[in-house]
This record gives sequence, structure tokens and C-alpha cells, in this order.
Amino acid sequence: MNHDFYTAEEVAILLKLSKYTIYEMVKRGELPAVKVGRKVRINKTDIDRLLEGDSPKKQESTSLLSNEQPIRFIGSHDLLVELALNTYNSNSQAPHCIPAYVGSMEGLLCLYYDRADFVGCHIFDEETTTYNIEIVKRLFPGEDMVLFHFAKRNIGWIVPKGNPKQLSNWQDLKRPQLTFVNRQKGSGTRLLLDCFRKRLNLSKTCIKGYSSEELTHYGAASVVARGDADFALGSESAALALGLDFIQLQQEQYDFIMKRSFYDSLQWQEIQSIIQSTNIKKLDGYDTTQLGTIQEV
Repeated sequence: MNHDFYTAEEVAILLKLSKYTIYEMVKRGELPAVKVGRKVRINKTDIDRLLEGDSPKKQESTSLLSNEQPIRFIGSHDLLVELALNTYNSNSQAPHCIPAYVGSMEGLLCLYYDRADFVGCHIFDEETTTYNIEIVKRLFPGEDMVLFHFAKRNIGWIVPKGNPKQLSNWQDLKRPQLTFVNRQKGSGTRLLLDCFRKRLNLSKTCIKGYSSEELTHYGAASVVARGDADFALGSESAALALGLDFIQLQQEQYDFIMKRSFYDSLQWQEIQSIIQSTNIKKLDGYDTTQLGTIQEV
């Protein structure tokens, strides 16, 4: 028996609804659908029943999402990302998103080898002075990729309260008496530091504490708070969380990066819907005015 199946986007056009409404109807069990890989497909018979005013038989409350494996987020650490993913996990009955904060480059490599569903990235390209787009082009040539703009965040020196050493700009890296705490290799913060270190013609060995590594902004800020380092390069939100001072050096773009297949999936639509409808935008140190802006590669 032949059956015609439609994508959520095609059904949305047919019913003159948004595709997000269609995804919600599928999630609630009001519109039966099947999964083909990560894609949602809807039977023409069920669409016809809707158009005729005969609602399809409602599926059990365990929707298409309920039997899925946990969603894998891998990438750069950020406090606003933590808040967003925790909000999603608290408000969705779909599979939880399990984060692993291992750095931007490691996240992209995991996406390349299909060990991640989406990643968080803030990799600065010195030649174009843009974030993320160039590294994605190089790692995924010819692939249909999506950059979902999450936030712009303030990055700079995290220092003790009162800024006792009077730090002010990138030139502070040249001060041999200061002790620094670094981020791990492959993190976007480490790559940004190395970019400006090279501009200053400064070798790694000239920075006291360069080899001392922390995995998160909060971890680096904690080292400064304990008095074990004079400064770290990190986010304003991490400094504020620990009552430290912050000297802004850069505003950087943090994106969620994923393959088109995941962007089109019901799982991502659920994550996006919750992120964009909650109050995560209120955390200091961020600009979220472009949250949800899409760039295709």
C-alpha cells in the first residue's frame, strides 16, 4: 500500500500554520508522525482527516521524543548556556540534554565525528575578525551546516576586587610579575589569548602561569578568587558570580552549531522553543538581542 508522507514544513504550508505549531501538535500527540532517522514525516491520511475536521486518533502521551537517546551538547563552557540547558531540562518531557564542557574545538571535532548533536563555539578568526563561520567552513566543507546565534558576551581580565594590580589591556600579558591562570587547549578563550599574545610577539614562557589550565570560566575565576593567580581571561558573568572585578577586552559571539539534519529535528525545535521563551536573557554580561538569528554555511 502506498502512503504519501510530508515534512513538517510542507504540512505547515498546507495548513497555513507555522512549522513550530506543527512540531507542537506532533509533540502533544495531536498529529501522528513517524521518525525517519532524525526527520519527522506525517502521513497524508492524517492531514486529510484534519482538513475534514476529523481529528486523528491522539497518540499516547509518550510522544515521539520520549524514546529518544539523550541529546548531546559538547563545546565551550558558558554560564548562560548552563542556565539555558538547565531550563530546557526542567521544562521539557523530551530527552534531557547532557552537556560536556570541553572547549570549542573539541566540540566541533565531536560534531565532525557524529559524537555530538550540537556544539557551543566562540572561535575567533584573526584574518576576518569574525567568529565561528570560518572554522566551520574549513571543518565541514560542502556540508549543510547551521549557526544559531546564542549571545554576545563580554570577555576580559578577571581580577580581584578593586583591581589591585591595575590591569587595563592586552599589554598586561607582558608584565612578568603577574601570575596568570589559563584555559585548556582547544578552548575558544585559549585561542583568543594566543591570538593577542602573538600580536604582542610574546612567547608562552614569558607568561607566568601560562601552563596552568582550568576547564571552565568559573574554574579560572575561582583560582583568582583564592588568590592563586592575579588574573584570568574569562567572561564577565563568571567574575560577577564570584564577586570579582572585570576589565572588558572583547565582545565575542557564542553560537550553537549543528548539522542541518539536527536543526530540522523535533528535538532541536523543542530546545529552541524553550530557550527563546524563558528569562535566560537577564544575566549580566551578555547581549541577547540577536538570539535565534540563523546563519547557514
